[in-house]
Amino acid sequence: MEEREALAETIDKGPIEQSRFSFRLQLWLGFLLLFFLMSVVVVGSMITVKRIQKEMGLFQISEKILFELGQARRWEKNYFLYGTNLTDAAQSAGNARILLSQRLEFHQKTYPQQAAQIDYNLDKYRELLEELAALDKHGAVDLVRKRLIETALRRHGAEMVQIAVFLMQKERASINALFNLIRPIPIYALGVYLLLMVCVAYFLSQRFTQRLKLLTDSIQRFAGSDFSSIVPIQKHCDEFTTVTDAVNRMLAELKTCRKAMVESHRFKVIGNLTAGVAHELSNPINNVMLTAHSLMEERKELSEEELAEMINDLINETERARSIIRNLQDFARESEPTFEPLDLGVLIDQTIKLAANKIKVAGVKIDVTVPPNLPNIRGDKQKLKQVFLDLILNAVNALAKDGAVKIDVEKAASPGFLAVHVLDNGGGIPAHILPYIFDPLFTLKAPGKGTDPGLFVSHGIVSMHGGRINVSTKEGKYCCFTVLLPTTDISAN
Repeated sequence: MEEREALAETIDKGPIEQSRFSFRLQLWLGFLLLFFLMSVVVVGSMITVKRIQKEMGLFQISEKILFELGQARRWEKNYFLYGTNLTDAAQSAGNARILLSQRLEFHQKTYPQQAAQIDYNLDKYRELLEELAALDKHGAVDLVRKRLIETALRRHGAEMVQIAVFLMQKERASINALFNLIRPIPIYALGVYLLLMVCVAYFLSQRFTQRLKLLTDSIQRFAGSDFSSIVPIQKHCDEFTTVTDAVNRMLAELKTCRKAMVESHRFKVIGNLTAGVAHELSNPINNVMLTAHSLMEERKELSEEELAEMINDLINETERARSIIRNLQDFARESEPTFEPLDLGVLIDQTIKLAANKIKVAGVKIDVTVPPNLPNIRGDKQKLKQVFLDLILNAVNALAKDGAVKIDVEKAASPGFLAVHVLDNGGGIPAHILPYIFDPLFTLKAPGKGTDPGLFVSHGIVSMHGGRINVSTKEGKYCCFTVLLPTTDISAN
């Protein structure tokens, strides 16, 4: 609690320098990240599709090459069977040459050996067809040479068709590989997109819920009268920072108002004590006056022993009056809250001494029971004294002469707490107003006589100490206020 109060004081001195990182910006960044992922997937898919289109175009050229080579082989077969279509064979081989030149550079990069072989065989195949055409043109019949040309044509034709089929199969495999590559991309992209979306949603929800929880916990803390400022948990400013700053400013005003109310009530209690103090002071002052007159009139006739006794009476009565005034001054002195280990029995005894004059004037009996060896509590002496004084004076004011107030201190049923019961045998509190006794404007005074926020102030002080204040009453019989305060292992000074 002390650390939080120290941080709160630092915050109250001035705004923390923080960079702006709002939830709106975080949402935009999250959507931009998702958009970037989708853009990468779309661009990658477009590149792959474009590559597939290119491969399909090249594959179609390879199919045409194979078709033209197949056509050339069929015309070649017709020529050797029927002596026709030699020109068609040469035309098809020429078409294959043109188509192959479109793919030759690509083949030389990917399959240089096969590219060189098909290029060589196609050139030899065309040369052999041109030689056959020249023989036919001159009408020369050289069966041996023609047979050799036929054998060479079949060999080179078979090899170039075989290589063309090999290249086309490789290109088909390449296209299938691209299809296999692009096929799972939508599924993977959907999975990554879903994972990223969950991460972004979790990140944003965590940041939101953490700040919401901080505000919720702080509001619950405010309900317990702990008005220390909210300490930011984030490194950057966002919308919650604006809310936190507004709440902290409100808390600063509430603390100021509460302090003013506490002080106002304290001086009201002092005023209430004044009558009893005046009555109590009159006795030692009268004794001092009488003794002083006697001393003045009879000083020459008194022995040394009688003179010393009268002087001692003056000292004792003066000390008695000074003790009464000192108690009142200690209670009235304004000071900053100081939490320290306190002996609750001693604190109750000091409070009763402070109210002794009022109790004597009211003619009320008071009985205090404090068992030995109780653990200490930790709190602010003056503020707790104000709580118990207010409860005692309320009890005294509720009683007629010969009434009784009983104060019991004991270990509470809740572990780690001490309980102080202030019981009076007065008229009790009516049931219909019992739920409102801790409200700031509650009063039992007659209309037009003002308000008495004492119980509200006491409730705030006890809550500030981490304790509770309860009341049990029966109208016409009794009223008992119970103050629960947490214990500490530290010994009192």
